[in-house]
Amino acid sequence: MLHRKILSLCMLAAMVHAGRAQSGFEHTVIRDIKAPLIAVFDPMLSEDNWVAAQPAAMPEHAPGSEDLRKRIDAARMSRMKGPMNRGNYSGRTTNPSFIAPVIDGSYNGGGGGGTPNDNHVAVGNDGKFINVLNTTIRVHSADGPIVRSWSLENFVNNPGIKIDPIPTLTRVYDPRVLYDPIADRYIIVYMHGTTDVTSFIVVAFSTSSDPLKPWNVYKIPGKPTNDLIWSDYPIVAHNSEDLFFTVNLIGNGASWEEGFTEAVIWQIRKEDGYQGDTLHKNVYTGIKYEGKALRSICAIQNNPMPTGTDNYFITVRPLAEQNDTVFMLRVNNTQKSGLADLETKVLRSEVPYGFPPSALQPDTSYKLRTNDCRALTGIRTGNTVQFLQNTMNFSTMQAHLTHSTVYNIDGNAFIRGGLITDDSLDLGYPAIVSASTKDGEASSLITFVYSSPWHYPGTAVMYRNRYGEYSDIVKVKQGQSLIYYNYIPKGEQRWGDYEGIQAKYNEPGVYYLVGSYSINSSMAAWVARITINDTVYNQPVSHVRVFPVPAQSDIFTEIQVTQEGKYSISLYNTLGQKVKDKPAMELSAGTHLLRIDPNSVAPGEYIIHVIAPDSKIIHKEKIIIL
Repeated sequence: MLHRKILSLCMLAAMVHAGRAQSGFEHTVIRDIKAPLIAVFDPMLSEDNWVAAQPAAMPEHAPGSEDLRKRIDAARMSRMKGPMNRGNYSGRTTNPSFIAPVIDGSYNGGGGGGTPNDNHVAVGNDGKFINVLNTTIRVHSADGPIVRSWSLENFVNNPGIKIDPIPTLTRVYDPRVLYDPIADRYIIVYMHGTTDVTSFIVVAFSTSSDPLKPWNVYKIPGKPTNDLIWSDYPIVAHNSEDLFFTVNLIGNGASWEEGFTEAVIWQIRKEDGYQGDTLHKNVYTGIKYEGKALRSICAIQNNPMPTGTDNYFITVRPLAEQNDTVFMLRVNNTQKSGLADLETKVLRSEVPYGFPPSALQPDTSYKLRTNDCRALTGIRTGNTVQFLQNTMNFSTMQAHLTHSTVYNIDGNAFIRGGLITDDSLDLGYPAIVSASTKDGEASSLITFVYSSPWHYPGTAVMYRNRYGEYSDIVKVKQGQSLIYYNYIPKGEQRWGDYEGIQAKYNEPGVYYLVGSYSINSSMAAWVARITINDTVYNQPVSHVRVFPVPAQSDIFTEIQVTQEGKYSISLYNTLGQKVKDKPAMELSAGTHLLRIDPNSVAPGEYIIHVIAPDSKIIHKEKIIIL
């Protein structure tokens, strides 16, 4: 079966397109590769996976990054301080308790059969949800209990209908799950094999809104470019037409760090999978900048709904000790169009990121891996992309998170961002979802795992409102023990690769997340239903709000107007001299969020004037620029 698919790639030479976008970039597109249906899986015919063996961890890490990690960890330990009790968030003008996430429901997600958990979650419009982790799929009823579970191996090795033979699954990992609210269907993606002989990707589509009904199962080659590589670490996203997932290609017999050869993007027509037809797909390979392959490409999810016909991607320099380079990619059309191609831009972040130290536990000899500083999660809302990374906090040498926003993505794009930090906690493996039903609004909900010398590893969530203000960290599930797998060295314990979060699309303001917590020296999954208490958002804007105060980069101004017309914003110094103008803008009645760039203005105190269409000043606000 795999041989026939590789042969078909060769026969598609006429469909191969090599392209260049912004100067220095190159890539190749292999279009319209076909994959037949290989199985129809019926969960009700599979063995209920109530107990599972614990396999070993993923392949060992390369000596190069281990040397860097050990050096960073040693420097961090030399600067250890005592515990603190609060987070550090800059530019807040709202009491964070006014914008807190609320835990509206908690559900036991069960234990894993692999290290690390690799949690992901999807919730349907009927309230049922699927919680996946290494190496189990669990379906929960709308009120939370697990109603059925099966192993990843059983997904295609069960007594259900076999369309075509598939090799026995013996090494499965990295499951992902999506819910498509437009089609009312689920999609599951996971990996098989860690050699060129065994590597392929399983992609399954539910045939109805009920995840306990049959699934259409397909096999995607794990070696799309040559015979000596295997695929690792999928990141998934989807829009109205297509499923996207990215993987790293690893040289045969090597670790995922040392053996990296390139990252590729798969684009798959969803309607084929839902109907059980031959799957049509594109693969984007040879993605390079200045001759070097880009690695660990993060697929960005369109929010607040998975609509649109294009898709964005973000990648960085994930093994850099310190860097500020960000690459933004875009697949610009549907698979079905036959015209889809890859566009690329290189950007600079105002906040540097860097290789993160290991996270600490109450026994600091048991360190938790943070892997690297790749982009792990992201959303697109309107003309912006938000993404997060594990990173070094260069001030404290803790493991923390960068939260960056790319503005004006379809034009002269630029990045603004900052750190999500805590005085005591190490943070890792974030997942983000839009926290608004309005396309383009910046509010978001972020989940992540945490640990410290004073806290066992657990899962947390925080909210960022449309003004860029963060809530306090809310602990969703607190850990109960060290994480310690006795087949992994003390200082190299696996903590995570990713967590999951999704909006319940037909219930605005409701979100489901899944994360890890420690229990009995291992990791288990915990699912939570989250709502948001945002008293600031719920109050109407009387006239104008300016934030943050003081400002270091962008100034955001929110205006509520009662009539359509041209409005202007001017910036005056304390002497009454106009120093900056925002040209007159045509605004409809309602609330509008505007951005002012103060970079050309010297630090000091200023007054913002908001001017109505009749030239009257309707509001004045003092600001401080640092």
